[in-house]
Amino acid sequence: MNIHKKYIHLALAGLYLGTTISIAGAEPTNINITGKVIASPCVVASGSNINVNLGDIPAADIAVAGTTSTPVNFTINLASCPVGTTSVVVTFTGTEDPDFPVRYKNTGTANVAIELIQVSTGYLKGNKTNITQSVLADRTVTYNLRAQAYSKGNVMPGTISGIVQANFTYN
Repeated sequence: MNIHKKYIHLALAGLYLGTTISIAGAEPTNINITGKVIASPCVVASGSNINVNLGDIPAADIAVAGTTSTPVNFTINLASCPVGTTSVVVTFTGTEDPDFPVRYKNTGTANVAIELIQVSTGYLKGNKTNITQSVLADRTVTYNLRAQAYSKGNVMPGTISGIVQANFTYN
């Protein structure tokens, strides 16, 4: 029986040493946890599609390069902005006109570009430009804009069509 006790003690001693070695050899692992708390979105009260019809524009009215059609005003309205959201940035994106990059490309058949203008400043809002507006006490935001055709010269009767996307960032 003494022989069995020696083997058991030796076996336990080996197990103990093996465990100690593997514990000593273990490297610590860092767990990095990241994230960001962001402002919740407002509701786009004017809908996900806003149609702006420039109407029928006589070719003679915009025959000269650089002339514009009568502007058409429209708004983008945001509502139900969460408490704590203080401002909203809208960034406009779309295909630039190859000849006039601050304007948008007309995918129709008339030889014009499309202008998007901020009403309060008169500034063109081309691709990747933005407007920051404060959220009002009633938790709304309104962007007043206008669109118009811009003559590139040699205007022929045809169609005007273009898409500008408005992306919102909440602060």
